[in-house]
Amino acid sequence: MAYYANDLQPSSLVVHEAGPRQLGNDIDVYLTPLIEDLRKLWADGVDVFDASVGQTFKLREMIFCTINDFSAYGNLSGYSVKVHHACPICEKKTSFMQLKHCKKTVYRRHRRFLKHYHPYRRLKKTFNGTHETEGGPEPLAGHEVYDRVKDMVTIFGKTQTKDHAEKNIWKKKSVFFDLPYWTKLHV
Repeated sequence: MAYYANDLQPSSLVVHEAGPRQLGNDIDVYLTPLIEDLRKLWADGVDVFDASVGQTFKLREMIFCTINDFSAYGNLSGYSVKVHHACPICEKKTSFMQLKHCKKTVYRRHRRFLKHYHPYRRLKKTFNGTHETEGGPEPLAGHEVYDRVKDMVTIFGKTQTKDHAEKNIWKKKSVFFDLPYWTKLHV
């Protein structure tokens, strides 16, 4: 099979979860065939004819980012974006507060991700009555995330019972870690 360079377009996959019962972590079941194709296109590639130079070359394909909302980020990455440790950068150092008289959780101290001399860092009255002097934590690298989730066994389905004894903020190993280059990307 040959493709012509003029016919190649940047492509995207759009998955929209709507309705009363969304896929959640089970989205990996639907992504597995795509991941298998991407692995094959990365390893073997496909011959493509470039009409402008009159030569055939080996085209390889990779996915290097996903664009999604925060709940879909949790489903795709395997990180628990609910409850107290919802920030994937801060993890267990997430600053939160439970509001009195309701069950809402408020996440605080995001000013620490601003530049050191940003004027918002000094606004005491507008925020929680304090200056923000601390810097933000460094995001995890792909290999660091993989080290945390590599031994996890994922059971698909909505009927599984949750073990609340182990408070792990990572719920599963993402299907994207089946791609040979995923651990080398920034998470």
